[in-house]
Amino acid sequence: MYQLAPGHPYVEPCIMAMGQRLPVADNFTYLGSTLSRSVVIDTEINNRIAKASAAFGRLRKNVWDRRGLTYATKIKVYRAVVLTVLLYASESWTVYSRHARQLNHFHLSCLRKILRIRWQDKIPDSEVLKQAQVTSIHTLLLKTQVRWAGHVVRMPEHRLPKQLLYGELSQGKRSAGGQKKRFNDSLKRSLKALVIDVNNWETSAMNRLTWRHTLAIGALAAETCRTVAAQGKRADRKARGASSSTTSPTNVCPSCGRKFRARIGLASHLRTHK
Repeated sequence: MYQLAPGHPYVEPCIMAMGQRLPVADNFTYLGSTLSRSVVIDTEINNRIAKASAAFGRLRKNVWDRRGLTYATKIKVYRAVVLTVLLYASESWTVYSRHARQLNHFHLSCLRKILRIRWQDKIPDSEVLKQAQVTSIHTLLLKTQVRWAGHVVRMPEHRLPKQLLYGELSQGKRSAGGQKKRFNDSLKRSLKALVIDVNNWETSAMNRLTWRHTLAIGALAAETCRTVAAQGKRADRKARGASSSTTSPTNVCPSCGRKFRARIGLASHLRTHK
């Protein structure tokens, strides 16, 4: 039998199982999902993006670069193959904003490649989603999480997912300071984003058809609000850029007379005269 060297940093601490010493791992894969000892999904997000990128790359020659297929067909293939790999098991994730931004960035980069939109075209993300007729990852995460929560509510009381959702610790308390987000915290935020009553959502979820209809309406409202907010931010950036272009530069190089609008640009330019 192979003996593990005692004191090795990747071996200890170990646990005994079936007469063998098994090393304790910080990350391991179970049913396709990566579980972390630190109770965060950073590693899972990176793995999801890597696997979705591999699936996207394998279809480049036969689907994305094929001229005979319409964009609508390519988007359907993307939804069925790449998007499902990217969001696998996302119903039970506790998502932070940085995770959603990572996933959405990959999502939009894939759509731009499918639609042959280059960054030189200066087409905003909201227009890319509109052309592809696909919602953003932010809205998809909200919808899948709330849909799963409704499914758990309809489960019998003896089911383990329902016991975990409504269970509480009988002893102990949370430490002082900033806390890690829990699934219930993320679920409450998702319900508010989908314009669903936080206090009575369990009652609505008991009827499956009504709950699906409520989710569809809430997802449409959330995506519309997100699009309007993004368009407003873009208009503000353009307005600030236009106002700054009309103002005359106030920072002038004493050596060559070159003008700069920002003082940091002048400071960087002065190094060239040294």
